[in-house]
Amino acid sequence: MKKDIKTVEFDLCGFVCPLSKMKAIELIDNLADGESVKIALGDTESLKSVVQELKARGIKPWFDKEADNSFVLSITK
Repeated sequence: MKKDIKTVEFDLCGFVCPLSKMKAIELIDNLADGESVKIALGDTESLKSVVQELKARGIKPWFDKEADNSFVLSITK
């Protein structure tokens, strides 16, 4: 039987780096195995910082740029 994957969504557009990075990493660290998260970030500095931290941990995130110049990261643990 296939287990349903739970996706959690968070909007961190109101935060700037380094606080946005700290909050995003905390959210990702608290994911259970099989859970997914979508995190909205409001600026390129936050995106770069979070992606760099995830790559250092061996996690390859997927992201998409939104029309309002925000970014949405998608990560599955």
